[in-house]
Amino acid sequence: MSKRSAVFAAVLTVIAMTALTTRSMADSAAATAGAKMLVEISSPLGFEETLDRLEANAKDLGWKVPGKWKVDFQQNLMKVTDTDIGPNRVLKMCEPFAAAELLVKDEYKMLTAMMPCTIAVYVKSDGKTYVAMMNLEAMGEMFGGDVKKMTEELAPQMAKMMTFD
Repeated sequence: MSKRSAVFAAVLTVIAMTALTTRSMADSAAATAGAKMLVEISSPLGFEETLDRLEANAKDLGWKVPGKWKVDFQQNLMKVTDTDIGPNRVLKMCEPFAAAELLVKDEYKMLTAMMPCTIAVYVKSDGKTYVAMMNLEAMGEMFGGDVKKMTEELAPQMAKMMTFD
């Protein structure tokens, strides 16, 4: 191998290693950011009981959980892909006064894309039921201002919804 070819091969190796390292770092950063944006807890209850308790807790706190906002992901994906992902449902709920307070302002209308609040209930391969939702505190920190004030009020309510005693 000529000296020029050896140098070229070394440069390509360095470029490839840099690309792999950079991608690994980017993947790790994305996973960390994703973990901060979502909260997942294990429910001590079964799947249906967890859904019922969440909805009852939300209603007790004055949140709205319309029936049309309940999505059965397992059933929907079975119809389209013939793949059974296991029990997996989404409850969408809203604290209407907080939503209206933000959405009346033009600078916050884009938040409609994140509303209503979504809580996912699913069963993993370990047989346990899990609940996941957006981390409202992280959202408040990210947006600041009125959104932070709203999340400081609603985050404790969301935490109460996640109690299963």
